[in-house]
Amino acid sequence: MVAKPLAEQEGVQRKIGDQARLAAADRHRLSGSAPDEIQEDAARARIISPSLLLPAEIVILELKPSRWLAVFASLPMAAVGLTLIALVCAIDQLRSIRQLGVIIGVWIIGLRVALALLQCLGRTYVLTNRRILIQSGVFNVVVEAMGLEEIENTFVAQAVGQRVVGIGTIFFRSSGPGRASLAWEHVRGAKKVHARVVAQIDRWKNSLAGGKGQ
Repeated sequence: MVAKPLAEQEGVQRKIGDQARLAAADRHRLSGSAPDEIQEDAARARIISPSLLLPAEIVILELKPSRWLAVFASLPMAAVGLTLIALVCAIDQLRSIRQLGVIIGVWIIGLRVALALLQCLGRTYVLTNRRILIQSGVFNVVVEAMGLEEIENTFVAQAVGQRVVGIGTIFFRSSGPGRASLAWEHVRGAKKVHARVVAQIDRWKNSLAGGKGQ
């Protein structure tokens, strides 16, 4: 009378073990769409909210823009602030407001740099097995997305300053209505990141083509 319940217990345990192995194999299959060097990232969203992901969507790569973003974004206003400081210091007729002018110039530079740092902090670039996403904003979060199958063209652009510091911008152009475009700006090692993204785009498109052919 005791042997039967024990046998049933063992059968249930084997069934649970089989289900666990199948689930692990499925996760490995999905994460296998990532290149070998970034497979460790293809488990779960660490930065973006998991609620932004579609069913069975796997995060392959999450990137923050380089902090050089804050520098490049601040340059125009920093030039204005420095010009104001230089003018009030160089022109004798402005001597009476020199201190005020310097304070205003410093505030212009400081506020713009602070805003740029917030922009850098609030921006995340994400590659999943199905889409690319851009999450931006600290207080008012905005998410832009494009399906990998929609991407008609993608390339890396580097201004002279970006090339000097080893960063670049990755552009994605859609083949859909309106031919929308997205950009991952000021990415460190942009060419290597771009190669990873292109590899995943090819994998996803090939998997869709294979599914349609069946």
